[in-house]
Amino acid sequence: MSTTPTPSPGIPTPPSDPAAQLQWLVDRAAIGDLLIEFARALDERDWDAYVALYVLDGVMSPAPTIRLEGHEQLRRVGGARQLGQYNGTWHLSSNHAIHIDGDTARTRSYLLGVHMLGDDTFRHADGAGWYDCTLRRTPDGWRLVTVRVHEVWNAGEPLPHAPRPAAAKETM
Repeated sequence: MSTTPTPSPGIPTPPSDPAAQLQWLVDRAAIGDLLIEFARALDERDWDAYVALYVLDGVMSPAPTIRLEGHEQLRRVGGARQLGQYNGTWHLSSNHAIHIDGDTARTRSYLLGVHMLGDDTFRHADGAGWYDCTLRRTPDGWRLVTVRVHEVWNAGEPLPHAPRPAAAKETM
């Protein structure tokens, strides 16, 4: 019988049993692919693929005051008040830290999002930080249960969910 040590916060500890190691590696690859597909679906406005990445009652929280729950609400990410208002987007998801515990997992991925306003490539709204996600193994593979965005900074034009700093409001 193989036991897996308690993982440290930063570095996942693989199991010691060779069969469990193989499953761990396959799971990590599948989860990494899902995180990359998440960004691709957003940027290509493939809302069917985006929604399919979540369990039926999945939750996306792009800001502390916004919570989209379930496939119907998750589809709103592409709406005119969300990503649909931009001429195009570009999301980079990297540094995927993946911690697997049986049929559940949690991840942290660094995030850089560029949101183009109109045809002028110099007008954009940018944000960076990380995604904290929880996932569940389903009969269809790994799926997102929760996605929470932690913004560290914004630049360019304001993002619709990001409050303007007080100084920026006063000068307008």
